[in-house]
Amino acid sequence: MSEDLIGAIQQILILGKGDQGRLEYLLDLLQKGRPLPESDQKYLQLMIPLYLGPRDSDSYQKNAELAIEKLHDEVKELREKIQKIERKGFEKYVGRKAVLLFVTIFIGWNALQIYIQPFMSGIIPSTMISYAFPLNLAASYVNYAPVVWFGFLILLISWPFIGAIHLAKFIISRKVSN
Repeated sequence: MSEDLIGAIQQILILGKGDQGRLEYLLDLLQKGRPLPESDQKYLQLMIPLYLGPRDSDSYQKNAELAIEKLHDEVKELREKIQKIERKGFEKYVGRKAVLLFVTIFIGWNALQIYIQPFMSGIIPSTMISYAFPLNLAASYVNYAPVVWFGFLILLISWPFIGAIHLAKFIISRKVSN
């Protein structure tokens, strides 16, 4: 009888009927082997016939099919949400941040040349070391060497703001979905 009662409660939960919190509590009690209070037994005596119909095998089959159909609908809804997220360009958006990170690292590599170069002098010949820092090489040809440092500082300053914006968007999305 307890297994039938557990199955019935699970079907009612899947259908989304009744008091979800109370039904989950009763299901937990039954699964732990504890007896149900009399008021909860009366509640289930009302709920089971109301939502699951008579206790014959045909009605159980019909209710099981209805529960399966509801689960299929939920899966379909989740697929639609995933497609909607993909259409909004989630992967493209992540790609833009990756490009910005790469640009920051590249410009930082060039901006920090004076600190990196002594470590590389034993590995790379001194005639080739300037080619390891192509942005500085290009900037020195046009006499704009400080521009590399300025660009690097701008990128470093922008990252906390970008992070704060994404954090705010994330917090808002969590509040909206709940």
